[in-house]
Amino acid sequence: QLERKFLHAEESIDVAVYSITLDDLAIALVSAHRKGIPVRVITDSLQAGGQYSDDEYLERAGIPVKRVWKKQASMHNKFAIVDGKLVGTGSFNYSQNANEKNDENLVFLYDEKVVKQFQKKFEQLWIEN
Repeated sequence: QLERKFLHAEESIDVAVYSITLDDLAIALVSAHRKGIPVRVITDSLQAGGQYSDDEYLERAGIPVKRVWKKQASMHNKFAIVDGKLVGTGSFNYSQNANEKNDENLVFLYDEKVVKQFQKKFEQLWIEN
């Protein structure tokens, strides 16, 4: 469960996600941030503008949030890196429907080489936006 991974983070959390509307995940990110864990979030700018998006809640809590604007396409990544040691990725949208209704997947990978590749992608997105 991704929320649990966020709550047990010890070093850092980086999230690149199309949309974040699942309040429990946003609360877990804020909780980690309040414990002193560095948290960064990248999301799609169009999705961030939605009434259910938690991006502003995260920002008000002091978490840096970057909104990616792409003229021709969406920023459709869905991954989280926790402590530089694991990646949670898959089709799972950070939404209530994904959590309770949709048939989606979330895979946790602990492979150092894979984590580094995701971290490189995150840093690229962070710098470009």
